[in-house]
Amino acid sequence: MFNISTNGIVRTVLISSFVIALLVGAGGAYFILHQRAVQRTAAEAGRLLSAATAVRSYTDQHIAPLLRNDDKFRAETVPAFAAQTVYRTVQGNYPGYIYREPALKPTNPNDLPTPFEVELLNKFRANPDLKELAGVRDEGKGSVYYLARPIKAQESCLICHDTPQRAPSAMVAKYGPYNGFGWQLNEVVALQSLTVPAAEEIRETGEIAMLLAGGLLLVFLATYFALTLSIESLVVRPLRSLARAAEAASMGNDAGVALPASGAQEIRSIAAAIERLRASLTKSLKRLADNASADKS
Repeated sequence: MFNISTNGIVRTVLISSFVIALLVGAGGAYFILHQRAVQRTAAEAGRLLSAATAVRSYTDQHIAPLLRNDDKFRAETVPAFAAQTVYRTVQGNYPGYIYREPALKPTNPNDLPTPFEVELLNKFRANPDLKELAGVRDEGKGSVYYLARPIKAQESCLICHDTPQRAPSAMVAKYGPYNGFGWQLNEVVALQSLTVPAAEEIRETGEIAMLLAGGLLLVFLATYFALTLSIESLVVRPLRSLARAAEAASMGNDAGVALPASGAQEIRSIAAAIERLRASLTKSLKRLADNASADKS
């Protein structure tokens, strides 16, 4: 019974400790690595979106003033057109990177927002002080990191987007008098939206966490067998021998029952003490027997 309860306690403690270590180690590592992967993706998205903003600003400040005064409508003077054209070239080499400027009232139907982009636009419109929205979402083909910033109508925007009468006639002729009008000054009318693939980063995070869990499993197995074998040879077996010797002594039939000569120092000390006690008990019983024989004679 002692052997069973001792081994059971040892196994329970070891297995419980391993489960806790596995959950804390692998789970904590996955959380930390996942957060770092998202942070790296966020930093990359921020740089790319800042580049798009720079293209818009350059177009608005340097290109538009040169071409806006002639009678023709030139799409190259539109900041949104310039930024999206540049990023379409980027997308040719990096298909997962998508830059858009969806608007609630776009001039070009290609800039109509998706339902998710409508949600983002409504959040920006509801909170004019909100500067940015970002996060990870699943788009069916894998996880993507999205970053969105609001675009507010400036005075220069109203030249083309106030009313059809104020807009360049060439633009109205190209897109019609019903699209992209009715904008108000400082109103959130569109957003810059950049999506960056994050599935690969997240997958690598899961793989690293699995490798860590496998390493912890190997360490546990080695530790488990080393400890259980050590406890069996140094503690359990010697204690079993001590238990048999003590039981035999209590029954008065301890002849030939060997005490353990190996094991932990404490167990060897107890065995030596029991051996001395057994010798003393044997001598005492012999003297009692001799005295009883003398009295009868």
